[in-house]
Amino acid sequence: MAMEFVIYTNTVWDSPPRSRHQLAQALSDKYKVTFVSSNVNGRPGMEIKQVKENFQVMIPSFPISRRIRYRMPVVNEMYQLWLFPKLKSHFKGKEVVLICSDFGGHLIGRYFEKFIYFASDDYINNVKVPALVKAYTIFTQKRLLKTATFSLATAKKLVDDFRKVNPRSFELPLGAPDFSKFNAAPVQQRTRDGKLKVVLLGFIDKKKTPLGLMNAILGIEHAELHLIGPIADDFLDHLSSKDRVVAHGVMTGDVLHQQLIQMDVAIAPYYMDDPNTGRTPNKMWQYLASGRPAVITNLLNVRHWQFPEGTVYKANDDKEFVACIKKAYEEDCQELIGERILLAANNSWTARAEKLLGYIENNF
Repeated sequence: MAMEFVIYTNTVWDSPPRSRHQLAQALSDKYKVTFVSSNVNGRPGMEIKQVKENFQVMIPSFPISRRIRYRMPVVNEMYQLWLFPKLKSHFKGKEVVLICSDFGGHLIGRYFEKFIYFASDDYINNVKVPALVKAYTIFTQKRLLKTATFSLATAKKLVDDFRKVNPRSFELPLGAPDFSKFNAAPVQQRTRDGKLKVVLLGFIDKKKTPLGLMNAILGIEHAELHLIGPIADDFLDHLSSKDRVVAHGVMTGDVLHQQLIQMDVAIAPYYMDDPNTGRTPNKMWQYLASGRPAVITNLLNVRHWQFPEGTVYKANDDKEFVACIKKAYEEDCQELIGERILLAANNSWTARAEKLLGYIENNF
């Protein structure tokens, strides 16, 4: 019987690719994959979309918004008691490996004897919530860890914490996309035209994106700041030199790749005192896959990472970050572009999927 994967999430499918999207896509190269998205509002029901061969998306509908539902005891359990029996019935008789990336989905073990808990963030400390909500999140994640066959996390700090509850916890770092599928032509260095095009990819808002640093970057002579992804609040209103800021909106796949290769330097900025102890820069791998130098904040979970010179630049404060951008621009060359793409290829989501298969072979 052929193995297939079900990835249960609390994530919108039609959104900028996150770790669960990328892992699902990588697995679908060899296996059937079903991505279960967060619910949309509506009468209880299920829509199934065939995205491509071997890959389908299940979109549940439920009367209560996911943003309210997953933080609320009883309501969250009601949703799971309704949904999980449907999933079990749908995959009855199949050899299914279920991966749960929803930290609130703690009842999954009632319906699937074996499953993997996969965390790509510090869900407990990532956002400020009332004490009761935080306590509920601690409870649901701990129960998931206890009942999971094994757990995976994208950051070493999370793995260390998880092993206190479930010794079978392993690291599965974030990976790079395979942009070679979209463009077989060699990536070229952008023609120097007097501009320094700096790009930021991700979910952009005042809370998580350092505004002071963004304005310091705009203080670089002839710098342009390009933003790719959803902008959640009045972030743009707080930027100086707005004539040198370009908001592109959400981009994925080939469109994203084509935009990235038109940039000079790509950035992954965070606050150094970020309470999210599971933070690692997923966008860094996307930058490298497009051959662009990445300047990143030297967060806790990246300090032990080693990179070839000229590929990734780590900064400890705003002044150093700006200096790294200038250095990355000055050092850029065709040879370094090739090194970055090779580094990304060796750390692709396909490679991460192979590592996952090894964990399954040894622990399922």
